[in-house]
Amino acid sequence: MELNQNLNELRDISSLSIYPNPEHIDLSNKHDSEQIVEISPNRRYAKLNCILGKGAYKTVYKAIDWEEGFEVAWSSTQTSKAEYNELNEEIEILKRVRHPNIINFHDCWYNNNEIIFITELMTSGTLREYIKKLQVPYLKIIKRWSRQILKGLYYLHSYDPPIIHRDIKCDNIFINGAHGEVKIGDMGTAKMKLGKNYTVIGTPEFMAPEMYEEKGYNEKVDVYAFGMCLLEMVTGEYPYNECKNPPQVYKKVINGIKPECLSRVNDPQVLEIINSCICQENER
Repeated sequence: MELNQNLNELRDISSLSIYPNPEHIDLSNKHDSEQIVEISPNRRYAKLNCILGKGAYKTVYKAIDWEEGFEVAWSSTQTSKAEYNELNEEIEILKRVRHPNIINFHDCWYNNNEIIFITELMTSGTLREYIKKLQVPYLKIIKRWSRQILKGLYYLHSYDPPIIHRDIKCDNIFINGAHGEVKIGDMGTAKMKLGKNYTVIGTPEFMAPEMYEEKGYNEKVDVYAFGMCLLEMVTGEYPYNECKNPPQVYKKVINGIKPECLSRVNDPQVLEIINSCICQENER
């Protein structure tokens, strides 16, 4: 009965013209055009002319680890020498963290107003990009991803002292689609919990209310952000997508107004989990 139902669903999907005939992308010769454009100061890593991702302040390239013989990610972020020197604590965190669901950090250095991070390369990009490919993933896939993210967060929060990521979102979670591996990345915002933290940092749509307050916050802000990630996984929509700018998001968050897409979560168990993550700090 269940098999017949699934087959009927597949037939329904295939009968819809939701997949036009786009041009095929030929990647068979892409490696022929890859060339070395820069070498690290220690001569171990070679940056290639292949951009994997690009943001307002950061560009990620494919690179080669000559010593180990595998591909890595070469991330360049604009910063000053003074800001780089202030990152000593964060860099020490990155060196110590080792977990199957957290992207491995290999090396970093400062050069020409940029800080360069060398990290493990994930073949399928960010979880947000991957969700767009799948449209709305099956619940069993979401459960598999969630377990891996939570294992990574549990490791960080169980560290002594606990490590707070402070910018958990689907853009900072990476996937190896061939094996379904999910790993937390972008650890540059991570901070060891030495008492409460007060720095306002992160992405507004994923920031817990207490991050905006002067009372300080703890590792529970990562739990809140995970709830928003789960909401995006289930609905395929960015939280607070109805807002036009960060001030509008801020106003809703501090007033306890939930994202509109929360009303489109159909599974009661998933809805309960999301609500338990994005509730007030003392209830979380």
